[in-house]
Amino acid sequence: MNSNVWRDLTQAQLDWSYDQSQHASNMALVITRCEALSAKGRATAQQLGTVVQRLSYGPTEVEALDWYPSRSARAPLVFFVHGGAWRRGQAKDYAMAAGWLNLAGAHLVVPDFSAVTDVNGSLLTMAEQLQNALAFTAHKAAELGADPRRIYVVGHSSGAHLAACLASYNWLQKGFTESPVHALVCCSGMYELEPVSLSSRSNYVNFTPKTLQDLSPMRRLHNFTMPVSVACGEFESPEFKRQAREFAQGLSDHKANLRFYWGEAFNHFEMLETFSQPDGVMAQALIELMQR
Repeated sequence: MNSNVWRDLTQAQLDWSYDQSQHASNMALVITRCEALSAKGRATAQQLGTVVQRLSYGPTEVEALDWYPSRSARAPLVFFVHGGAWRRGQAKDYAMAAGWLNLAGAHLVVPDFSAVTDVNGSLLTMAEQLQNALAFTAHKAAELGADPRRIYVVGHSSGAHLAACLASYNWLQKGFTESPVHALVCCSGMYELEPVSLSSRSNYVNFTPKTLQDLSPMRRLHNFTMPVSVACGEFESPEFKRQAREFAQGLSDHKANLRFYWGEAFNHFEMLETFSQPDGVMAQALIELMQR
């Protein structure tokens, strides 16, 4: 039986649409390039005199972040949330923007956080870790020369989902009078978890009703009071393109300060690579936000 499980998609089609390896034959090559670009970004930052700090924001070993400080006073800060299907990735491999951001006078902070497979499939645990990481960053910003009123949260893939969750979170619960997210860049992400929960990703993620409700940014569009840029590649999977378009449309309908970026001829992983240099699609989305 070939029954539809979500909208007009069968189970096989839904699984295919949420498996990025099916839509980027050069996935392994691009990931290797990104790791090399990250090493280059770290080296460039060090050549500029940047001393990378490893700071703990929580009680466990993984709850730490890499802080690439700027030498400029009261400089803007970019808080980057990496992807990896919620189950892989390390902060050290996502520093591809460190060099050009430091040259532009900005701090870069890249947090580590648990893989979902290490926390019993709980995205809620991962989201809370990132809330703590961002709260720590905001409280530490002035001491390290950054402007806590100019924190730009950027995320790619599952990191874009988690970044959008940070922007839509009720920060009163962490003692903030307003969101520490000054502006947001979401690239190649997922913003409504219901279809994802019906895909093969449910084999390793525990999609509880609370997870779907609390961590679907599409259900909290009224909380996006900050400028938002949404980016997506032309050769992403059909579901990732749909998610990006519907998220952007939902934000627009709620009168958000929105800009949409289309990565012509780029796949999911190549979109991340465009963050490695200031003329890349993803980098431009951030730069234009910072210049507003």
